[in-house]
Amino acid sequence: MTDNAASRASRLLDLVPFILSHPGISIRQLAADFSTTKEEMIKDLNLLFMCGLPGYTPLELIDISFDDESVVVRDPQNLSTPRKLTESESLIARIALAAIEELTPPSSTSRSQIAGVRTKLAAAFNSEIPDGSLLVTMDEERVSLSKVKEAIEQLSDVEITYNNLSTDEISRRQVSPFSIRIENDRTFIEGFCHKAQAQRTFNLAQISQVKIVERSRQNLEDSGSRNQGFLAVLEIQSEESDFLRLNHSQLRSVGKNLYEIEVFRPEWLVRSILSTSHPLTLNAPAHLRESLVEFAKTALNNYTYLAKN
Repeated sequence: MTDNAASRASRLLDLVPFILSHPGISIRQLAADFSTTKEEMIKDLNLLFMCGLPGYTPLELIDISFDDESVVVRDPQNLSTPRKLTESESLIARIALAAIEELTPPSSTSRSQIAGVRTKLAAAFNSEIPDGSLLVTMDEERVSLSKVKEAIEQLSDVEITYNNLSTDEISRRQVSPFSIRIENDRTFIEGFCHKAQAQRTFNLAQISQVKIVERSRQNLEDSGSRNQGFLAVLEIQSEESDFLRLNHSQLRSVGKNLYEIEVFRPEWLVRSILSTSHPLTLNAPAHLRESLVEFAKTALNNYTYLAKN
């Protein structure tokens, strides 16, 4: 381990009170406690021999003795008290602890201990920075997923803020989650949406906030029969189709290159078909096929107008 002058000076200031509180500690253990080598620790102890109060006679120097088995300080020369954190150091420590707390599973007993240390640090300084403002989110998706998992285990609901890319709408929903699945590096939450009154699938990447709430008293047993979608029949020629790759778990083969998929929001299917880079034909239902044709015509007309102007 390579030390700079500042880190070594800090270690020397901490060494004296630490040895006072651990009389007779071995050099090897002392080195381990300070995350350095035995050789570096011996250099530190030899340097302490030359430290003390102005005058620097033997009477003002730190009185320390050591061998391989034992280190003892007899006269610490005003260094008996451990260093205190400055407010800036305390703030850094609180931020670091908030990050560690965020990475600690909610079920771990260490989480409450970390939060307790954070609270003590906050109380030790008259800072104008509120403790709640130092909460750290390392990965929003991971935090959201953790809350959904907790809700499933506790049979609770979640309130989510969801960005529906099909409609460009951000909405607040209460969901009774019952499963989590990973598909093509995407994570999906499946559950009963109380807003839609039906089973829905939510892309975790489109969820910005999750709050665990008490499960709704509404009876969910018959949720599978309410407000169901409709079946669409698609002809997909290429096995490399983006649509096939992204939705293969929801597609059911009904013939050569023919697939059925249950659709809850027609606009999602329309946008998905128009955005795919591989040939795809919507065979049914007829009314949605007609809507798709009109939507495509309008888009082409708008593009032609913009190109000319």
